[in-house]
Amino acid sequence: MTWDPKDLTEDTQFIMGVKANKALGFGATRGRLYYRHPELYKYSGDQDDKLWLYDNGHMPVTGGKAYLMLQQDVVKLAGSVPEYVNNPNVVVEELVGFTVPKQMVEKMKRDMQRQKDTVAFS
Repeated sequence: MTWDPKDLTEDTQFIMGVKANKALGFGATRGRLYYRHPELYKYSGDQDDKLWLYDNGHMPVTGGKAYLMLQQDVVKLAGSVPEYVNNPNVVVEELVGFTVPKQMVEKMKRDMQRQKDTVAFS
């Protein structure tokens, strides 16, 4: 999976990391998806993003970290990695995406480029 900020648009579908983690069968084991698959892009939302996510029903009022992932990458992972294919704990139907406002997409583009640049210079 390649990261290209140009691929992010207002039509791009995202999924909350916690929801992706649960749908792939990791249950309450926080962050396992991120550690097992660092090749997946994840965006850590700022306070404004968290407010938007809460106001739009994507995040509980309790807050915490707001990681967003590319929904298509998580779906692709669920359908191609042997440990997820035919695994009864994986619920692909829960991998429902949503779009975010343009200003959040723009922040994600900058973040994605920054992460790419960091990896390139490591």
